[in-house]
Amino acid sequence: MERFLAGCAKYITQKHAHHLHEICLVFPNRRAGVFFSSYLQNEIDKPVIAPAITTIGELFAGYSNYFQAEKLQLISLLFDEFRKQTQTTETFDQFYFWGEILLADFNDIDRYFVDARDLFTNIADLKEIDHVFDYLTDEQKAALEQFWGSMAVAGRKDFQQKHLLVWSKLFAVYAGFKSVLKESNLAFAGMADRQVIEELEAGKLEFGFEKYYFIGLNALNECEKRLFSYLIKEEKAAFLWDSDRFYTNEKTNEAGRFMRENLLRFPSPTDFVMADNHFSEPKKIKLVAVSSNYGQAQQVPLFLKEINQSEPARFDETAVVLADETLLFPALGAVPPEVETVNITMGYPVKNSMIHGLLMLLVQLMKNRRVDASGNITAYYRYVTDILNHQLLAVVEPEKSRLFISEIQSRNKISITLTDIQISPLHGKIFTLPIKTADYCGYFLGVLSEIFKLHKAEEDNDSIVQEIIFSVYSAIEKLDALIKKVVTEQQREISDTVFFRLLTQYLNSETVSFEGEPLAGLQFMGILETRCLDFKNLVILGLNENKWPRTSTAPSFIPANIRKGFGLPGIDEQDAMYAYYFYRLIQRAENITATYNVVKDGIGTGELSRYGYQLLFDSPHQPEKLNLGFSFASNPVQPVLVKATPEIARQLLEYNQSGKALSPSAINTYLQCSLRFYFRYIAQLPEPEEVKEEIDGAIFGTIFHETLEELYQPFVGKTITRADIDKILENKLVTDNLLLRKIRKIYLKQPEIEGKFIPEGKTVLFFENMKTYLQQLLKTDAKYAPFEIVSLEKSSQTKLEVTIDGNPQQILMGGTIDRVDRVNGSLRILDYKTGNVSALSFKSIAELFASEKKDPKKEILQALVYALILSDETGEQEVKPVIYSFRKLFDENFNPNIRFEKTDFSLTEIKQELVEHLKNLLAEIFSENNIFQQTQFPEHCKYCAYSKICMRY
Repeated sequence: MERFLAGCAKYITQKHAHHLHEICLVFPNRRAGVFFSSYLQNEIDKPVIAPAITTIGELFAGYSNYFQAEKLQLISLLFDEFRKQTQTTETFDQFYFWGEILLADFNDIDRYFVDARDLFTNIADLKEIDHVFDYLTDEQKAALEQFWGSMAVAGRKDFQQKHLLVWSKLFAVYAGFKSVLKESNLAFAGMADRQVIEELEAGKLEFGFEKYYFIGLNALNECEKRLFSYLIKEEKAAFLWDSDRFYTNEKTNEAGRFMRENLLRFPSPTDFVMADNHFSEPKKIKLVAVSSNYGQAQQVPLFLKEINQSEPARFDETAVVLADETLLFPALGAVPPEVETVNITMGYPVKNSMIHGLLMLLVQLMKNRRVDASGNITAYYRYVTDILNHQLLAVVEPEKSRLFISEIQSRNKISITLTDIQISPLHGKIFTLPIKTADYCGYFLGVLSEIFKLHKAEEDNDSIVQEIIFSVYSAIEKLDALIKKVVTEQQREISDTVFFRLLTQYLNSETVSFEGEPLAGLQFMGILETRCLDFKNLVILGLNENKWPRTSTAPSFIPANIRKGFGLPGIDEQDAMYAYYFYRLIQRAENITATYNVVKDGIGTGELSRYGYQLLFDSPHQPEKLNLGFSFASNPVQPVLVKATPEIARQLLEYNQSGKALSPSAINTYLQCSLRFYFRYIAQLPEPEEVKEEIDGAIFGTIFHETLEELYQPFVGKTITRADIDKILENKLVTDNLLLRKIRKIYLKQPEIEGKFIPEGKTVLFFENMKTYLQQLLKTDAKYAPFEIVSLEKSSQTKLEVTIDGNPQQILMGGTIDRVDRVNGSLRILDYKTGNVSALSFKSIAELFASEKKDPKKEILQALVYALILSDETGEQEVKPVIYSFRKLFDENFNPNIRFEKTDFSLTEIKQELVEHLKNLLAEIFSENNIFQQTQFPEHCKYCAYSKICMRY
């Protein structure tokens, strides 16, 4: 195949073989120049002085008298001029974002040689029409809108005037800003380019080479066009364009939009002849749909196997083009081992590295730190634990770090005092946060320096990680110098918001260059690196609509219709550029495989790029559409079960007979999932501790139980009257303080020390919610007053004689009963339930013991078992089970009584059947032939502490 740069090298050698040093070759990027040099060497048979090779950007920069300042410095100067012209009271912090947009607009204005006065006058007039015609009807506004563009109608006249003033002053801001920059010999990129053209046209500049060859360019701004026109007049310019008639001859194909103009306005030399029908030549094209983003990388080895190429014979033979740069490492990992040489043309974006991830965690920590009443710097626990668990810190005192995190969980510490984190010197440095913005860079540099030393000392250290740390360190050093310069020279105060925005921009634009031989092996590159380059075999990864082309443009103060009218670029121009890059890349290729992700994720559309569809329906080719499938051959998850043994049965029985009673809640656990019963009561696996960010049902219930116990404790053994309850309700200060103490002790796990506790954030909501429930429960109790409180949170036990595997045994049953009271002579056991209670009635005893029910009536069974235990313990035959369901406390006809077949019942009439079912169940639980197995309802596993063992959730 004929490669474009090879043809250019051959042509230029024929024209300038003996005086190559007198010409200058201008490319769109440096990579094109490297490839060209290789082709040029093939055309030369004796030593010569090489031509000058540069890029179009470097060519302009080399002739400018101005120093291109950094963005922060430019925006700071722009802010001074903006404030001077508009008399705004806006702070630099508030202006910074708008300053970025203005600077980008000014850059476009100068690069496209727009008359700024006319442009801003038109914008101001347009904005004035938006406001002046606010009396028009909707239909009239719609008609004008089609002519003038979108209209924003404001209602307040003072706001309108202020808004219009800003637009009317934009030209003054532009002119004044450029004047200030000239005095300091500074410029933004577009201003520098425009100055070059102005001096060139005024006869103050001279381009010294005999000939300038502009090779493989596409979209041109006005500065470039004027330079080309000048050099044509001087007979110093030649243009070597790379195009194909498929898209240049078809007026509706956006890929040829700029090339059609370039070929007409700046034609190539008549003797530069290259075929322009490569796109129509036979090609093998595959469009592969992959249901995974990173899974696209697996197409690389499949493609290399298909073309029978273990190692590319030439550097321009095979390339992997990444429309999605995040696929670089997965793609590299997919390269088969027989491919020995890989060259990465693109730099690896620092923003995709774990170093960047750690720095962003530190930024979040700094943004969200707080100062407590004692003056200590604190932070939300997740910001701390995320840093402690980061992979870069995993090797630094791991045991101490684990113990510190365990303490956070066990004490439920939601807010962490940073000075308490003294795990290692590195941790001390990380959690000693700077106060002043001027010290932020020094803080990050100090942390990076310590991490670099730590990583370098490891035996199996990764050189790529060290390179990334070095690159990030250099970028922050550069930012630090810039901030200090702006602060010192312009007396500008940099806020946290501006600093973190700058830091993110610097890190996001930083890339790490990989070492390697650029003219050998399998090539990996991004979209822009492919300009001018041709490959026989191509793998394109990430050919999705939002990746190629990019679907967003930079924000602008200049309305789209005004931009178009003045020749400034917009989304259409961007689409045309990316279309050209695509078609130019594949026009000479013979084997092309492009993958795209079909999964909609975040901003990902899951759609094939428009260029893929154009190949399918508007090209002479017949691409093959495939789905990349993955065979996940794995053994199905086997059910988890534990067979009881004589040892397990003996252990369980001995544990019970040593005084550890089997509780009604344990019985319910067994009925719901006997395997969970095994883990908890036999294997005695502890449930993992975690920080409770919110008061869940268990904590809510504990706080409520302890609060009620303390409120009613003075009345135990006594009769409580309605007047007593009314007095408790009236004395809100006492109940509030008691509730706050319990929240502090149980939820926050702080000791009940002296001093007022003031709840914050969600705790306030929990406190108010609990107060409401507490008051409603007291009001409900008042309806039954007077009644006697027999006991509160009292432990009760009884024994049942059970035949287990043919042997009679005494099984101890018992637990803590929330409350026992006597109402109208009836002894009640009262159970508080903060969760959902589905029903307070049952149809049969057997129903309560059915383990195959999806929604068992476990609250009723628990209350009945407690009633049985209390009856045996006290000798009272009639004990009435009652459930206070908090979710039903507010019902108008609230009735806490449990009912049998929708009627009231006595314990005596169901006791015998209840005991029989209990004995049968206990005989099963304690049997050495028992099998502990999973519940048949997987949804019950969702919140189970042992779900990871079963691998159901």
